[in-house]
Amino acid sequence: MRGSQRSWSVRVVVMALALLAMLAGPAPVASATALQAPPGDCATTLRCDLAELERVSMAERVEMVRDLQQHGPAFEPGFRRWAAIVGVMSAARDRGVGGPGTWMSVTNAGLLEAMERGLAHGLDPEADVYGNPGALRWSSYLTNLAAGRLTSRPRHDEEWSKAEQASLDHGDRIARTQFDLRPTPSEQRFKQLTDLYRWAMQHEKELPAQLGALTPVLWWFTDVRNEDSYRISAEIAMTVSFGPPGIESLTRLLLEIQLKCPTCASPLPVPAQAGAR
Repeated sequence: MRGSQRSWSVRVVVMALALLAMLAGPAPVASATALQAPPGDCATTLRCDLAELERVSMAERVEMVRDLQQHGPAFEPGFRRWAAIVGVMSAARDRGVGGPGTWMSVTNAGLLEAMERGLAHGLDPEADVYGNPGALRWSSYLTNLAAGRLTSRPRHDEEWSKAEQASLDHGDRIARTQFDLRPTPSEQRFKQLTDLYRWAMQHEKELPAQLGALTPVLWWFTDVRNEDSYRISAEIAMTVSFGPPGIESLTRLLLEIQLKCPTCASPLPVPAQAGAR
């Protein structure tokens, strides 16, 4: 009797567990984006998604981009085309902005996801892009770079800047729709300044005619392989956006430009006097 009671009790427990499982619904199936590697391995596995990247500190993200560039030689020997992004993120790290939970953090995570998945898709056209349109842009950029179709500086910079813009726009949409975040006034000012930077990169065919002797300065500031130029530019933009501006800070940055940019230190052309013949 005791044995049958024990057997009956076991069956009741099993039936109860089965009923609870049915009420809870089917067990979730692991997706490509659910099986994520630890943040430290993202640059190796190329499988971290935006939500996971958003939780990573800006300092770790800087190192991740440096590591991502190690995949670059598959498309170009000595690949340094993301040094610009390292420069901007280094400025954010040093300034202490863009930490997890902010609009800037989510937007930046959209860029990192796009770069990571763009690399994966460039190496394997069957690779998932996690719904990030920026990833397709970066994949196209990398394959065009490898095919030698981006030897013209204006064409290269236009395609590079459009890939970055698509990535950041995706991050912005995710920040607003999934994280319920909007840029603060300071973040909005910084966004507008960086949008202007990319606008300049997309109009390098027309701008030299307007800049004249200052064109070499434009080439220095928009060289995506130059980490210094982008870090200094980002520091200036953050000083203006997040404040306080401070004459000392701006003077230091202008002096650093003079030291690192030979063409920027050249004497400017003297404007013609009004009415001069």
